[in-house]
Amino acid sequence: MRFTHIYVEERAYGYPLTEKILTKIPDAHVIKIKHYKDVFDRKRQNAPLQKEHQALIIAVRDGSRIFKGAPVCQSFGQKNFYYASSMMNCPFDCEYCYLKGMYPSSNMVVFVNLEDYRNDVEERLGEGPLYVCASYDTDLLAMNGLTGHADFWKEMALSHEDLLVELRTKAAVRVTDGIPNLIYAFTLSPEEVVNRYERNTAPVSARIDAAAKAVKAGAKVRLCFDPIIKIPDWKNAYKKLVEDAASHISFKDLTDVSVGTFRISSDYLTRMRKAYPDSEVAWYPYVIKDGVAQYEPDTDKSMQEYVLDLICEHIGKEKIFTWN
Repeated sequence: MRFTHIYVEERAYGYPLTEKILTKIPDAHVIKIKHYKDVFDRKRQNAPLQKEHQALIIAVRDGSRIFKGAPVCQSFGQKNFYYASSMMNCPFDCEYCYLKGMYPSSNMVVFVNLEDYRNDVEERLGEGPLYVCASYDTDLLAMNGLTGHADFWKEMALSHEDLLVELRTKAAVRVTDGIPNLIYAFTLSPEEVVNRYERNTAPVSARIDAAAKAVKAGAKVRLCFDPIIKIPDWKNAYKKLVEDAASHISFKDLTDVSVGTFRISSDYLTRMRKAYPDSEVAWYPYVIKDGVAQYEPDTDKSMQEYVLDLICEHIGKEKIFTWN
């Protein structure tokens, strides 16, 4: 991705990562700012237009950096489930993404004070083993060539045996390492969903190939059939997806598989509908239950059970995690 405009907090200039990023994009117009929220949180932004001309904001993150996992996210049986936010927003443009309702801006924020994240994690580790999803609010692997954030979390996993890290992606990244406490999670969607709703992401065939090679390299790999999206002829679309994945990837060597239908905080959905009035996904007539928008109960159940049954033909049910 090429950013034509980069906003840099004054205090961020004191961090080596800032200089590394700026060096990699020498032609960008650099604008000095006092605080990233002056740009990121300003009122009356046009998020869809910003996505077409995405700017980068380089900043320092104060306050909380490691957060308790949200109820709509799967914990995979891990007791101390947290997620880290070392970047905000994503280089991809998935129409169903909850970030569209979470943030007022489509610009990306990269936090450069990674040592503070290290300190936060080590403080938490003092209380016991930790599971950290480092790529929920962005795609660290897709951005790693520019920011090095994925490399930072790999190094954290290597140096802290009680830390389990997940890096989730929709990119076709090349994985050559097998770190025991690092999970590469590849989100897989039918080609119809990718073409219709997952703009700028890697083709699903490329993701499947990348996941297959990662398994062969000895890496821990998680496949995420999540979110399952209701599209015309969804049964055949997901049947083909699972068959394609199973024909290329050794399912018996997977760490596990995630299955879940589309769901989003009702508050995020309200904001998404306001920002994206033409979004087909946002304006589906969802059912609101306990503050979560999801498909009608019968539809939701049938979709999840159908995909679950398809996957169970290739891997034991004890390795499949679902969201309820």
